[in-house]
Amino acid sequence: MKIAAATARPAAAAAQSSAGASSAVSVERFTPAPGQSAFFAVEDGDVLPRNQLAAGAWLSLASRPLLLRDVEDGTVATEPVRLRAGLDVVAAIGLGTRYQVGVALPVVAQRGDRLQHIGLDETPLATLAVGDVRLHGKLRLVGQPGAPGLAVAMAAIVALPTGDDGDFAGEAGTVVEWRLLASWRGRRGAIALDLGARVRTEEVVLLSPARASGNELVAGLAGELVVPGLGRDALSVLGEYTAVRGDPTTGDNRGPSPQEIRAGLRLRLASGWAITLGGGAGTSPEEIGSPAWRAMAAVMRDPSPVSDLDGDGVRDGRDACRVEAEDRDGYEDRDGCPELDDDGDGVPDREDRCPLGAEDR
Repeated sequence: MKIAAATARPAAAAAQSSAGASSAVSVERFTPAPGQSAFFAVEDGDVLPRNQLAAGAWLSLASRPLLLRDVEDGTVATEPVRLRAGLDVVAAIGLGTRYQVGVALPVVAQRGDRLQHIGLDETPLATLAVGDVRLHGKLRLVGQPGAPGLAVAMAAIVALPTGDDGDFAGEAGTVVEWRLLASWRGRRGAIALDLGARVRTEEVVLLSPARASGNELVAGLAGELVVPGLGRDALSVLGEYTAVRGDPTTGDNRGPSPQEIRAGLRLRLASGWAITLGGGAGTSPEEIGSPAWRAMAAVMRDPSPVSDLDGDGVRDGRDACRVEAEDRDGYEDRDGCPELDDDGDGVPDREDRCPLGAEDR
């Protein structure tokens, strides 16, 4: 029997064999970054203000991020990782006005066959495993923390080989990733674009050298739309797309190149908590790390948000109406809420000849 990872293209099928395999590669492509809750895995160009700490936890449930097929008839031969639940505990702190550092600590609960049933290794898949610790650093190049408009930053991520590399939970060696982050945020939403490269210090061959996991190009595109009408709380709709392009190997083949789309809702509470629910799916089901479906949930704590969702100049940490702009008419302009009838006489200010003197009726 010839076995191919679900990533194998027809041109690579002849190269697949049961000569050997390594499970020292992480199948998880959903790696949320520490810091302000921006999107899902895509980062924006903002950083936390000086000495401000943000922390939280992300839970992800993914179906079939890795399966192996029989090259000859295309049937599923085994499912090394059938179901994977990942928990990422993240934290970050702002340094100065342009720097941010953080850490992500992942743990995994999973079910699957590992490399059983294909004549290679009958060792069962570990039910509980530890992922690779990720260290994050970010430098904002354009704009100040929390300022609306354009934000551009450089980010560096170092994944240390601390995970269980025998169960598709960790890498064989250190992985270094560089990203250029560009985003724009206004009163009703935000967009972001990430471009970067991931460098593995050790290449990993799952089944075929034609599809080795080596260096990669990475990209992400995300958007947010704020739903008005909740006062100091803010509900938003999120969506993002992420893609990986593996290094060329032999012939027309490349390393694993998964793609995924995600969408969901986020509720930002005035108390500084943010709750996120979402789902997604791989758009390239024949790639390692591209799940059949994914569900996500997160709780983040940012005690004093400095963003300004409504663009009225009052930062969200002090804004009583975070998605309704202050009207700046000289009356109670510091609370962040529009006072549409300053004298309370029932006549809107735009029609009131004496907006600060009540009608005597």
